Amino acid sequence: MKTIVILGDLNIDLIFSGLKTVPALGREILAKDYRLKIGGSAANTACVLASVGCPVRFFGVAGDDFFGRWIIDELKKCGLDAGTVRLANGQHTGVTVALTYASDRMYITDSGTVAATGLKDMANGYLNRGGHLHLAAYFLQKNLRPAVGGLIRRAKKIGMTTSLDPGYDPEDKWDLSAMEPYWQYLDFFLPNEKELISIVGINDFEQALLAFPSEVNGVVVKTGAHGALLRYKGKVEKHSALDEVKAIDTSCAGDCFNAGFLLGINRGYPVEDAVRLGNKYGAAAVSCVGLPEKLPD
Repeated sequence: MKTIVILGDLNIDLIFSGLKTVPALGREILAKDYRLKIGGSAANTACVLASVGCPVRFFGVAGDDFFGRWIIDELKKCGLDAGTVRLANGQHTGVTVALTYASDRMYITDSGTVAATGLKDMANGYLNRGGHLHLAAYFLQKNLRPAVGGLIRRAKKIGMTTSLDPGYDPEDKWDLSAMEPYWQYLDFFLPNEKELISIVGINDFEQALLAFPSEVNGVVVKTGAHGALLRYKGKVEKHSALDEVKAIDTSCAGDCFNAGFLLGINRGYPVEDAVRLGNKYGAAAVSCVGLPEKLPD
């Protein structure tokens, strides 16, 4: 297999689970459990891929603080080379508090180095020896955002395949106009249902899928308990989720789906089979809190 290069958001996740109600001002609610883990869509996907033996190189930036140094140790435990992660002096590591429910989740984020990091802040060599480039959290990474299109074009021109998960836009602007000249260089766009609807501006996600720029050959829409919808080379297919899974925590499901999908692509699977593997990884993620320790082959 070729090496998957993943570049982007890296922070700390503090996940509270077992919540029965949604928080309200002036009230206190109880959680049954919490977990501290590496966070960020890009970092999560890289950790999952490394855990199943896929060759992956992750490039990111954290603050030179307690959490940043803790992240370095955790990345090594995942099997990743932490030498491609920089600790930025004078900046603090981003933190996300995740409140997770069986069917959905909510996040509170202090972006820290996630928003402050630009391409110039990354360690050198992020396009060396790679077969695929995956980027994530487009809207959160304000300083990196202007370089994303050009980076995808560079990767494509040296023979890499490419993918982008846009993530959520906390500012609710959903502006991808800067990407318009670069859609032709993107192989796979990986939003979830809510993100696609917000980006395209059409309430029906299947219509939104058809309306998304045709220059992108592969669009995979994650639809939670319903699985995923694939538009590939003009053809649209539904791929159902696994019925037997009991959902406990949905906070890392999309990132695990991405990992399964990219693993399938990297193994040379047909795109449809890569989507099915993504569904299996997503199902494994919702059946536990945080990233799953055991994943299907």
